[in-house]
Amino acid sequence: MSLGGRAGAADLRRVIAGIEAKADFSSAAVGRPARRAPVARAFDGALGGGLSEDGLHEIVPAAPQDGPAAMGFALALAARFLDPPSASGVVIGERFANLEGGALYGPGLIAHGLPLSRLVLVSVPDAVSLIWAMEEALKSGAPAVVAAEIGSLKRYGLASSRRLALAARKGGVPALLVLAGAGGRADGLSTAAETRFEIAAAPSARGPAAAGRDLPGPFACMARLVKARRAPAGDGLRDRAARLEWRCEEKTFDDPAISLALAAASGDRPRAAAGRR
Repeated sequence: MSLGGRAGAADLRRVIAGIEAKADFSSAAVGRPARRAPVARAFDGALGGGLSEDGLHEIVPAAPQDGPAAMGFALALAARFLDPPSASGVVIGERFANLEGGALYGPGLIAHGLPLSRLVLVSVPDAVSLIWAMEEALKSGAPAVVAAEIGSLKRYGLASSRRLALAARKGGVPALLVLAGAGGRADGLSTAAETRFEIAAAPSARGPAAAGRDLPGPFACMARLVKARRAPAGDGLRDRAARLEWRCEEKTFDDPAISLALAAASGDRPRAAAGRR
């Protein structure tokens, strides 16, 4: 196969996409029972019941300014995996991503449902160090979840994502990776991730006033499921967007309302029936 010119590049992209489609690093692929953590009713059908607890899951901002919302979504998922009281997690941040989007804030993590006593926060200088630290943490099998935010994607692709997916499977630990540098490109990525969400910021409901000030309400976002490797054929749920609101006390997302046709009010029926006699 020639790799010269535009035709060669297109051929290469098709080959990579084919490799990605055939690659499967989940529990089901090796005969182990799959354990899954539900996300929300809007997506769980396409996810086979939820996020696998030994897979690589990517979160991509819908636009560069949605990076904090993408990290908030990833941290909410991490809080779900930390639900057992004895569980602990690892959160890894690249220095560049921290400078662009801001470093994590302790009181904010607590308000988000993540106890600081059960978190190991790691700061690394670059993307290479982040991928290495994430891979080692996953392979160890010690944490209940590993979440990370990577700014530069020059060192992240099919090969590095495959290593992370294999490490997650080996350790039986979910990997949540925020691709901060991929804002607006969720549909064009070729990686070995099992799932991929695109996240946009959404206004939250106002909280109760305190000391004369209005407080922001629970974290909210617009989520779109871009990729779901384990989705049943013809489920119709993939590439569907929903507004999600995080409830840190229950460690769950509020499911979006489902619109249904309303029946006629029962009070009108006797009168209508009487007119037909």
